[in-house]
Amino acid sequence: MDLAMSSPTTSGDARHKYRARTPSQSHGILYDSSDHLSILTQLNGSIWKSIIGFCVLNVGLAITVHLLRDHYFDRIEVSDQGHGFMGAVVAFLLVSRVNTAMARYNESCTNLGIMFNESRELITVMSILSADGNADEESKKWRLEVAYRTLLLLRTCMAVVDYPTAGIPPWELPELNGEELEDVRSNTYLNPQTRNLVHHERTEFEESLRVPTRIAFLLRQSIHSHSKRLQVPLELIFEHRCLTNVDVFLNAYAGMRKFLTTPVPFPLVQMTRTFNFAYVFTVPFVLLSDDSSIYAHCLQVFILTYGFVGLELVAIELDDPFGDDANDFDNLVVAETVMEDVYLTIRNIDGEEASRKLREKMGHVRVANRPEEAAPSEPEAMESDVENPRESEPFDSLRSDRAEESERFHSLRAVGVEESSDMTETC
Repeated sequence: MDLAMSSPTTSGDARHKYRARTPSQSHGILYDSSDHLSILTQLNGSIWKSIIGFCVLNVGLAITVHLLRDHYFDRIEVSDQGHGFMGAVVAFLLVSRVNTAMARYNESCTNLGIMFNESRELITVMSILSADGNADEESKKWRLEVAYRTLLLLRTCMAVVDYPTAGIPPWELPELNGEELEDVRSNTYLNPQTRNLVHHERTEFEESLRVPTRIAFLLRQSIHSHSKRLQVPLELIFEHRCLTNVDVFLNAYAGMRKFLTTPVPFPLVQMTRTFNFAYVFTVPFVLLSDDSSIYAHCLQVFILTYGFVGLELVAIELDDPFGDDANDFDNLVVAETVMEDVYLTIRNIDGEEASRKLREKMGHVRVANRPEEAAPSEPEAMESDVENPRESEPFDSLRSDRAEESERFHSLRAVGVEESSDMTETC
């Protein structure tokens, strides 16, 4: 298979509808845990934007019930004893809800880390074990094929993870092309001739889940073909070592499939939210029996609403850690780092030409949503860093408000040296 052919297109069709990433999404929310003032006042990545409406609503309710009691009704308060029992139930349900969401979040991050690590390890081990006595073109093609299919396996897994947000199935990725794309279309239920084998009609997302499994099948075939394609075939134990990396990778992918297809049990979510809202929005009625001023009651209602409803909103954020929100984990950025590591490994073993072919097959992943813009070459980037020291200034302000700097960041990175200098001086 000639990996120099069938490189991904750069047209602006549906295969390039990637979500744009800002610096805050690519690098995560930055904060200094020792800076109390910054932690309390930072809005980027905060829950304040989502919770403030609930707090204002409940404070308004507290003012309303005070006015009703003073002018129209004598007794509309709620027993604080029964409300206290409800508070214990709400606390238990809310803690369970957050712990469940946090456990799922940590499990998904662990599975992603395994996939990233096994991709690196497979190419590193394969390259070292097959290097001695295998410097011919056919051996290089074999290593290139294994590397490409490994990265393709990782990339299609990231497409599955991002599908709920991006809505792009793996078979529409520009990186998936040539023989591999034809195999996916022929050996899944995308092929009309296989429709008679399905038990039920499947959604596009369910069909997307099959693609990484099929790419893993092709990768295993490539690894096993070493006995016919290498001048000095691998020993059986070394072949088993490479196949083990694929097995561990697929176990992690199975964990990600479980995360994507089995949400938190609905009864737990419903009960927690029902009790939570019932508790929080009856607090103003309970405080009517207290002799404190209306201002003290409003402050107490605001803080209780922020705490109880805020934890529920945090759990909602943890339920879906992949997407476009500020706190979401940008898995594609880390996957690109793995790809770059693989390019360097192939370059070290088989030279510049082999790594260039692999890079062309994987396409311009990072700027795929802007195909008309080309990334600056390495000499240009180095010259830009020397002549434009202020170009790093947006990174210095990311901690305070990185979202506001994202547009200028992308502009400075996309233009040439002279345009970058002009824009930097203007900014």
